[in-house]
Amino acid sequence: MRYHSEGYQPLFRCCLWSMVLLLAAGCAHPMPVSDRSAEENEMSDRNPSATCTLMVLRHCEKGPGSDPSLTSEGQERAKELANLLGEEPITRLLCTEYRRTHETLEPLAARVGVEIETIRAGNSSAWHQALGDIAAGDCVVICGHQNTVPLFVEAVGGSIDGTEQVSGQQWIPGNIFDRLYIVTWPSIEAIPAASALSKTRQYGVPCD
Repeated sequence: MRYHSEGYQPLFRCCLWSMVLLLAAGCAHPMPVSDRSAEENEMSDRNPSATCTLMVLRHCEKGPGSDPSLTSEGQERAKELANLLGEEPITRLLCTEYRRTHETLEPLAARVGVEIETIRAGNSSAWHQALGDIAAGDCVVICGHQNTVPLFVEAVGGSIDGTEQVSGQQWIPGNIFDRLYIVTWPSIEAIPAASALSKTRQYGVPCD
């Protein structure tokens, strides 16, 4: 089976998409890191030890080719990600087998001292297990691709906006690399969590 250029197989889409169909539509608006909304304040009021947190992002800017490395702009953005999340209590760092996703997380991994775990893009059962394993107090970061990021967010009960429709599926626009999608939910709720809260942050040089 041929991989899509953004690192996504039909099997992976079918498995995660079946979970996404259970979710109601919602939206999360991008905000500068320093801004706080009522929704963000509600997240902060939750007891971290009883809350699950998932942070999902697309890889940073990449070069040409089938499995490219990050460009110089992408490398700088990866450093900004490390600056943004360097003090967060991150418990797992996950990415696909592609260079661009691993390189995006490398500065953050070095900062927080957490090893990057690789799950093949087409291994739907492993991704499903990784999401299901998120427990109370966990803060998991996933670096994916423009067509898988919305699926990860929605699979745990989160919502996302600013996407494009491609063959009936949500994709992050090709020029967007500066979004970090954060979902929190009570650990007592199974995913997709009905009371999950979503927010979107921008980091590094704006892509708009």
